[in-house]
Amino acid sequence: MKVTIEISLYPLVENYTSIIIDFIKRLKSDSTIKVFSTAMSTYITGDYDIVMKVVTQELKEVHEKIPDSSTIMKIIPKDLHVEKGFLNF
Repeated sequence: MKVTIEISLYPLVENYTSIIIDFIKRLKSDSTIKVFSTAMSTYITGDYDIVMKVVTQELKEVHEKIPDSSTIMKIIPKDLHVEKGFLNF
């Protein structure tokens, strides 16, 4: 099954920008998923099990270093092709 996750990470610390950028770079370094970022959130698509595993690993790393953070996720069980424009099937 394919999945699309929209994720927004909010580290509740002063130097939050570099933490968010590093998180997105680590996601993008994984060739088993597709990652598309906008100014407001990041979209991750791919095989459901793989995407969930990668997101879990990367979020755990952030949360261990910065426990004062919030993460908002929307999970849609299909590939939305967000890189071509929203709801472009």
